[in-house]
Amino acid sequence: MTARLTRWAGLCAAVPLALALAAFGGADDPVPPPAAPPAPSSPTPSVDPDAAEKTAVLKAYEGMWAARNRSYATAKLDPELETYAGNKALSNIKATLFYHQQQSTVMKGEPTRAPQVDSVDETRAALTDCVDTSDYTEVYVKTGKTVPVGTGPRRHHYTASAIKTGGKWVIWTTTIERDRTC
Repeated sequence: MTARLTRWAGLCAAVPLALALAAFGGADDPVPPPAAPPAPSSPTPSVDPDAAEKTAVLKAYEGMWAARNRSYATAKLDPELETYAGNKALSNIKATLFYHQQQSTVMKGEPTRAPQVDSVDETRAALTDCVDTSDYTEVYVKTGKTVPVGTGPRRHHYTASAIKTGGKWVIWTTTIERDRTC
């Protein structure tokens, strides 16, 4: 009886082993590799809560520059300028425009810039920019000849402030830091 019990126990142990081997296709078939561990999840990028306001400030700033450049290219005040510029920013542009009218000059080309919004709240914003005037040339209207320029740097640090009024951003002040290059 002991021998029969031992055979029976051996048979009971062999059946699950045979079933397991059959599930994997037999001993001659390769065993499938274990499933790859899940990829580590990347951290969720933080969303700037001020992104929409910063975009709106930059849009006003770009609008001011576009209208400013059109004004200087024609020596006539662009009608859109006052949509984007007010206070000291507007008066600085008008003063420079008056200079071009008095000198009978216009600007050719465009400055390159790299503006960024440094801070913004509900009603105020601060911007910085690097303005490169290497491809921005003053010329005489009548002759088209270039007005001589000094030998100083053509890249300057530029700061601006903006205010939100009537639900829209307006560039309020601008300062060219001629003694500071970028």
